[in-house]
Amino acid sequence: MKISTKVRYGLRALAYIAEKSGEEKLVRIKEIADDQNISVQYLEQILFKLKNENIIEGKRGPNGGYRLAKEPTEITLHQLYKILDEEDKVIDCNESEEHKATCSEQTCGTTCIWSKLDSAMTKILKETTLNEFIKNKDMI
Repeated sequence: MKISTKVRYGLRALAYIAEKSGEEKLVRIKEIADDQNISVQYLEQILFKLKNENIIEGKRGPNGGYRLAKEPTEITLHQLYKILDEEDKVIDCNESEEHKATCSEQTCGTTCIWSKLDSAMTKILKETTLNEFIKNKDMI
C-alpha cells in the first residue's frame, strides 16, 4: 500500500497550517509551498479540495491565506484520505480484474487478505486525528 502524493502533501500542508495559523493569522500558500517544498500549483489543487470540504478556510487578497476551519482533534486522517484520494478503498484488492468484479464485503470480506488489510488500515485512519499526526510528524 502506498499513500498518494496528494494525501501526503495535504497532510503536511495541514500540519503546517495548524502550527502557523491562529485566529488572526492566516498562512499564505506561497509560505506553505516554500516550507514544504511543494509546487504552488499542486498545492492550490489540494487546498481547493480541503476548502470545499470545510477542513480549511481561505481568504483572498493581500492579507489572505488559510487556517483550519476545525480543531486538529476533530479531523481524522480518514476524512482527509477520502477527500484527497480518488480511491474508495485504502488498500485495494490485489487480484485480477475478474476477481475484483465479484469481490465484495459479503463475498470475501472475511477471507480476502486485501479486504482484511483495508478494514484494518481504514480503522487506524478513522481513529487517528490530525492532532496526533502533528505530534508525530518528526518521526515521519
